[in-house]
Amino acid sequence: MLTGVIDGTQLCCENNSSIIGRVTVEDDVIRSHVTSLIWISYGIIVPIILAIGIFGNMIILIVLSAPVFRGIAYLYLSGLALAHIGVTLSWITITLRLGYGMNNNYLSAFYYAYLELVILNAFSAASVFIMVCLIVDRYVFVFFPARIRTGNTRKNVNTFILSSFIAGFVISSPLSIMRTVYAEQNGPDMFFILRENVSVTQSKIWKMYIWTMEIIVQICPSILFIVLNSFVIKRFLQLNAQNRQFHAATDKFRANNTHDTSLLSRNRGYKEEQHLAILTTTMILCFFITTIPPGLMSILHVNYHPPDLSYQTFRVCSAIIELSNYVIYIFIYLICSTEFRRELLRILQGRCNENAMQDVDQPIGEIEDYSRHGTTVRLTPEHTKLNSPESPTKEGKMEEEIQSSDATAFMLESRVIA
Repeated sequence: MLTGVIDGTQLCCENNSSIIGRVTVEDDVIRSHVTSLIWISYGIIVPIILAIGIFGNMIILIVLSAPVFRGIAYLYLSGLALAHIGVTLSWITITLRLGYGMNNNYLSAFYYAYLELVILNAFSAASVFIMVCLIVDRYVFVFFPARIRTGNTRKNVNTFILSSFIAGFVISSPLSIMRTVYAEQNGPDMFFILRENVSVTQSKIWKMYIWTMEIIVQICPSILFIVLNSFVIKRFLQLNAQNRQFHAATDKFRANNTHDTSLLSRNRGYKEEQHLAILTTTMILCFFITTIPPGLMSILHVNYHPPDLSYQTFRVCSAIIELSNYVIYIFIYLICSTEFRRELLRILQGRCNENAMQDVDQPIGEIEDYSRHGTTVRLTPEHTKLNSPESPTKEGKMEEEIQSSDATAFMLESRVIA
């Protein structure tokens, strides 16, 4: 989260008292409105959002730990929820500082000056890096399905997630020198205030660092999200079109009481991959929507002044919108994932460990191989017995295969004619 870092705005280098101190006496009315706006936003609205975000992401972690979510993609999603919990917890100190003021002790001032920004931006950058790993892994899996998974795949994914957190803290560590703590004597009392370290933030090296971090955390991931996810969505649209063509051909040869025997219709993993594609697309859209207002702040308010009520309103709203990106994921899961809703209901009903491995959508004779994201299909021993010479149903299976081959021949013939 780089809102306010480039221009040294409220979330990064100012506190409530410093904002009010800059307001002139002549603008007493505007000062009152700004004070009320800050208190309502960071004293009431933001705490409610944070409570929803912490509770929602904890629910995501609990649900995704269920046995039904054993795919590789769900490991990335669990790491993403953990990063979001870190962001929302880091926001608690910002809310207390801006909504209720700083505690008058050196320990809290030291944390606000040297640790607050580092922790906040580290978890935010880690969430972006995990999303990049997820999108790249989705792309490789969809376009290279024959890629062999080894037994160390889950271990490697956990390493990628841990590396994302480490990289987030590494690139955010220079933010610790952006603020300084000043002690002011007011009679017998000592007050600690935060000030921007102008000697650092006004240098060219610092500006190069900020824009480099912007490129690494915002611009490059955004390009990857758009390009790779577009390819994945296009691939699924092509598969759906081929599936519809196959159905159109097989409907002429299949009896009305015969079930659909196409692989895509029987493969639960394909449906799961579709749901994951929809889920990741929704996450990417929310990422762009919530980062647009903070990006426009430096463009729309070039010559801003702290007493400007419109500038303060836009800045507060931008911060709330950007924060909501880490909160709305629980609603995305509830809307886009049927399995998530089913498993959450099972947990709420106290049946978390009851029939956890059962899957009503999984066809008879197929089990899922979770070594490949939980989507590949292999035959069960029962299905093998059905194809044995002693099986009484083999003749019926052969008739279905003949119908399927006739349908395939018809579809190929129609393509040649076309």
